[in-house]
Amino acid sequence: MADTHTVIGIDIGSISISIAEVDSAGAVGKTAYGFHRGKIEETLESLLSGFDLASSRGLAVTSSSPAVVKGASRYDGRVSVITAAKRLHDRFGSILIVGGEKFGLALFDGEGEYLNYRSNTSCAAGTGSFLDQQASRLNLSGIREFSERAYRNTGPVPKIASRCAVFAKTDLIHAQQEGYSLDEICDGLSYGLVKNIADTLFSNVKPAGPMIFCGGVSLNRAVVKHFASVLDVEIVTGGHSHLYGAIGAALCLLEEGRAATPLGVRASADVILTPDRKKEYHYGPLELRYSTYPDFAGSERYEFTPRHADQPVPVEVDVYETVAAGVHSVYLGIDIGSTSTKAAVLNEEGRVIAGLYTRTSGRPVTAVQALFECLDDLASARSASFSVLGAGTTGSGRKFIAEIIGADVALDEITAHARAATELDPDVDTVIEIGGQDSKFTTLRGGTVTFSIMNQVCAAGTGSFIEEQAKKLGCPLADYQARAEGARAPLSSDRCTVFMERDLNFYLSEGYSVSEVLASVLHSVRDNYLTKVAIEKNIGQRIFFQGATAKNRALVAAFEQRLGRPIMVSRYCHLTGAMGVALHLRDGGLRESSFRGTGLWRESIPVRTEVCELCANHCKITVAGVQGESVAFGFLCGRDYATDRYVKRDMGFDLIRERNRVLYGAGAREGRTGTPGGSPVVGIPAALHLFDELPLWRKFFEELGVRTITSEGYRDGITEGKNLTGAEFCAPMAALHGHVNYLTDRADFVFLPCYMENRHAGRDARRNYCYYTQYAPQLVLSAVEIRNKERILTPLVRSNLGALYLKVQLHRMMKTVCGEGAGFMQVSNAYDRAVEHYEMARGQLRAIFERETAGAGDISIMFLGRPYTVLSRSMNKGIPDIFARHGVKAFYQDMLPAAEETPELDDLLEAVHWKYASQILETARTIAGMKGVYPVFVTSFKCTPDSYVVEYFKQTLDAADKPYLILQLDEHDSSVGYETRIEAGIRSFRNHFGGTSPAARKTRQGRGAGCTASREALEGKTLLLPNWDRISCRFIEAVLKKDGIDARVVSETPESIRRSMRMNTGQCIPLNIIVQNTVDYIERHGLDPEKTVIWSPKSKIACNIGMFPAYTKYLLESHGRGWENITVYTGEITFLDMGTRTAVSCYLGYLFGGMIRKLGCYMRPYENVPGSTDRAIDRSVDILYDSFAGGRSKDEALEEVMGLFGAIGTTRTARPKVAIFGDLYVRDNDVMNQELIRTIEANGGEVITTPYSELMDIIASRYIRKWLVQGLYGDAALAKVLSKVVAVLNARYHRYFNRLLPANDNRAGDGSVDLLSLFGLSVYHTGESMENILKIFHLIEHHPDLSLFVQTNPSYCCPSLVTEAMADRIERITGVPIVTIEYDGTGGSKNDDVIPYLKYPRCKKSAEKARKAM
Repeated sequence: MADTHTVIGIDIGSISISIAEVDSAGAVGKTAYGFHRGKIEETLESLLSGFDLASSRGLAVTSSSPAVVKGASRYDGRVSVITAAKRLHDRFGSILIVGGEKFGLALFDGEGEYLNYRSNTSCAAGTGSFLDQQASRLNLSGIREFSERAYRNTGPVPKIASRCAVFAKTDLIHAQQEGYSLDEICDGLSYGLVKNIADTLFSNVKPAGPMIFCGGVSLNRAVVKHFASVLDVEIVTGGHSHLYGAIGAALCLLEEGRAATPLGVRASADVILTPDRKKEYHYGPLELRYSTYPDFAGSERYEFTPRHADQPVPVEVDVYETVAAGVHSVYLGIDIGSTSTKAAVLNEEGRVIAGLYTRTSGRPVTAVQALFECLDDLASARSASFSVLGAGTTGSGRKFIAEIIGADVALDEITAHARAATELDPDVDTVIEIGGQDSKFTTLRGGTVTFSIMNQVCAAGTGSFIEEQAKKLGCPLADYQARAEGARAPLSSDRCTVFMERDLNFYLSEGYSVSEVLASVLHSVRDNYLTKVAIEKNIGQRIFFQGATAKNRALVAAFEQRLGRPIMVSRYCHLTGAMGVALHLRDGGLRESSFRGTGLWRESIPVRTEVCELCANHCKITVAGVQGESVAFGFLCGRDYATDRYVKRDMGFDLIRERNRVLYGAGAREGRTGTPGGSPVVGIPAALHLFDELPLWRKFFEELGVRTITSEGYRDGITEGKNLTGAEFCAPMAALHGHVNYLTDRADFVFLPCYMENRHAGRDARRNYCYYTQYAPQLVLSAVEIRNKERILTPLVRSNLGALYLKVQLHRMMKTVCGEGAGFMQVSNAYDRAVEHYEMARGQLRAIFERETAGAGDISIMFLGRPYTVLSRSMNKGIPDIFARHGVKAFYQDMLPAAEETPELDDLLEAVHWKYASQILETARTIAGMKGVYPVFVTSFKCTPDSYVVEYFKQTLDAADKPYLILQLDEHDSSVGYETRIEAGIRSFRNHFGGTSPAARKTRQGRGAGCTASREALEGKTLLLPNWDRISCRFIEAVLKKDGIDARVVSETPESIRRSMRMNTGQCIPLNIIVQNTVDYIERHGLDPEKTVIWSPKSKIACNIGMFPAYTKYLLESHGRGWENITVYTGEITFLDMGTRTAVSCYLGYLFGGMIRKLGCYMRPYENVPGSTDRAIDRSVDILYDSFAGGRSKDEALEEVMGLFGAIGTTRTARPKVAIFGDLYVRDNDVMNQELIRTIEANGGEVITTPYSELMDIIASRYIRKWLVQGLYGDAALAKVLSKVVAVLNARYHRYFNRLLPANDNRAGDGSVDLLSLFGLSVYHTGESMENILKIFHLIEHHPDLSLFVQTNPSYCCPSLVTEAMADRIERITGVPIVTIEYDGTGGSKNDDVIPYLKYPRCKKSAEKARKAM
């Protein structure tokens, strides 16, 4: 009889632990599952106590598990899941894994071969932790109750955003206001999670079925149901679906046959490993040093439990003034927030009599009724009554509740908080307010708001996060401050609530105390606020901290610690919103109130939703039955609920309508234009770059008698487009895909021209269209699901090649559309007339601005931003209409008359080479000096160029002391979140307009001052070099030292990378890392900032890297504390600016460094003595450094180096080959890419690298050809000469390395044009996306046995995202899969993505078949 024995598999995730016992036949026995809440060892010991460890023959853990299990074998988590799936299921086409902080999709072909894996990036919405947080917010007992409520729902499903764990609360409260039940809301959250995962993982791909769904979220039956509906695929979940990681790890151990003898362990504690951990602290103890802190106790404090209102939590009552018997005339303010509802009762003198506080709990009407019942109880208990002189509301639920209670005013939160602050201290100049969901930053002067801003789309670190973490850590909120005060803290993420939570769990597992982790939470919240909400340099001296979070003294201490000045907190801090409303009513001298009375708590107030069908708006309205009548909220027109007809609201000047009248004519309508008949129909997408010039192209085709149809009325572009793109682009890019696909079924052709660049009319500067725009036609053509691609027309029409080239391109296109019927002159004249028409219309728009603002007695606003976001009704969330409803005229930046040159911006505008970005900055500078016109910058979430521009925008307006508003759009439909920002913005604009404008502050305006390209600036100073390659950069350091420059390469650590992210607001993260490492080096080595220079790359290609020098200087200046004295040197990556001799030596540094790395990768996987290759590399670097510094000849040094490598004994075996390419900073940076090469080698692969010398050979001919076509003959000639020099150097020195490397001519061929044409790319495309394609095919040519490509991608890198979107097409052509690894600076094991590809390498037959098709 066969020996039957068992092993135990363990999978420890970010929030839970799963354990499974598996016998030698593969049968699953005993299992366990539990949430560890950071107490990993304790929870694991408890769960293991139910298993027979003594007789078990082995322990296996997944790679995500911390090292807390003695003697356990480790296996990759994804490999473990796949192994379990293969054992437990006969067949499947895909596996969907959704865990606590990650989700992913494994795809397989028809024969069960592993294809690839897709996963979420740095945003953790759509994970198990997301649903856990929502269950907590809804005051449910836990995720089980949440899941059951969602599954049993039979009603409608509300639309709730699940992209952000915090902003889901916006939709939560609106769903509650609209009368959705708790079951419906839970179901809506589950559906939102499914949509988020589907949009992330299933864009451009349809998974094969059956799909196995596993991970902790697979236990949620509502989620399973929605996946089956959304994906239209069979979903399979087994009884152990949440345990697949543990089961698979056990099976992997059994397959290896390593389970030999019983463990013989008596107790579970015997297998728990408690590592000797060294704790590191980033922050000092939390303690108040400068601030006085109030006693929150009133004359009386108690909790009131409502008896009639169905309120699940009590009302906290603070009585501040004696309430004697009799009638008291009062003002009542109510603040309805996402998590709490507050009321303040003020007497006629403006003093607070009482404050009431309760949880909203998803039921704002019920919460308000509970406050009213409490208020009546408070009065009756004292034989008193309150006569309400006026009642008002504020908070996110203010308008809905105002309609129900008959409020006299519904005031935005910013104004309410500011009014309360000035009452408490007339000299207050700064208000910090952190609420449950929203954070606000307000500045005041003389008691009026001068500026206000709220958190944008990502809202990590708001007040509810503090509460949720306290709950998970078992700390009552009342005890939080006492636990955190005096505690030091480690550094944790401030980017996303779910990733913050991950860090906190990690620190608990590393032995940090709960108090230290609680303190870390507060530092994260503070850093998030000061980085992403407030403008730290504008924080004044009289600072008020308001909101319920201010009752946490330790959080106040965290702000004080960073700002170094007193932070004032009022005893009414949690009531200031409600208090401000009441004071506002008192200020107005209200004599007659429409308030329905506090007796509303006795009544049943049913709430329902309806859709008004009286006009095309189709308003979704909320209707409440109150005192026998229906009141409604949500109409966009002027009607009320009793009026059964459309009532046109006179909004005055309508920006969009006026522009359409001018651009298309008074009678123009969306739809078809041109001559009717049998001519082909050309569709023009009303999206991205084409939106701005839509009138021009419609006129062009009309002149040629060609009918056109546009997608102007299409509203589902983003939703549809997200399912088509091959990567997570910004909303405008997703919308373009949707618009094109919409038109392919409705037109004979779709006009999707290529826009590259324009020249600036007044400056000798190029103006590139954004990187995504330049590649937009090619990305659309690469999208798998785009229909009828053969109908898409992609002429190059915007470049610096002149009008003749443009017209030739159009003529060729028209031959496709009309055959030979369209002559060149006919096309040329049609284009000229279209341009004339377009420019005439633009002139009329400028005239309209001058007419409408002449002698204006009120403010107007100027929209800044990209036309396809600001002016498109399908993108702008109705923001222009919101301003119009408030009686504010709105204009767009192209309506501003041509401004005079602004020399103070010249340096910056030279660096900011993006077309729209430069227009935004020029407009901002003009508006800064215009009275009565205020800028509103509308940008899109994930727009990397705008992330730079928005900081310069703020700097420009701050210098002019002029208020502004920034609105960041995402793909969610609701416009409600923008209304508060807009209302508060309008108030600050009017305050500024009506007051005396102070003199502009003398601050630097981001001009790039302190950036230099002069070598003389290096004399007597230390030049710090980024460390993107530890080998090559050391050699360059030696070269520069030999030339008399005190050059030093900075170092970095995982911790310094994480700290650098505090400065990041969406920019390319290598930039922040370089700055952080520079400052760390200066502080560590005691350097004088004034005598220190940071090297930053100079670039002319269409990439954000060209903005690095100016933005580096901006970051240094913004930080202050001496950093602003650091000089930024802008240098060529070739170091040609340092001289020809230096450039040649630096090239050899790149050559030798790249070849040493390549040689190491070739030998290390096969070395007989582990570590021998690394020792040879380290010694070789020292030898060659000495050579570059002038100590010996290079030939002599290379001879010694080759001797070291030649002495390494190796035994070559079969290993899959993996080629790495990608971002320059990440690819060869072993710290940034988390030792990617080691990960690949440890899991059985051999890495193929592309040395810089090889890369230059690959791309040189491509750029030379481009420059020749563009007429840049000097650049082309210089590049040609350098190429010849490089060829000579390569021939001379490659011979040393070729002694040990396999015979292979790595010179690049000159077939780049043919290769790029496979992807629709032209000679004019530049940047890393184009280079990546050339690298990929070069590697395939010289390494035909490649098994995998790995692209290294830093977050927010546009070129990397473009390559990722093209990956499916590249794979179809090459037969080699591409996995993109995104490094976001937050830590975590990013490289695990490659392991399944190594465990299940692609079948060589399929790869060879694909290559033959090339």
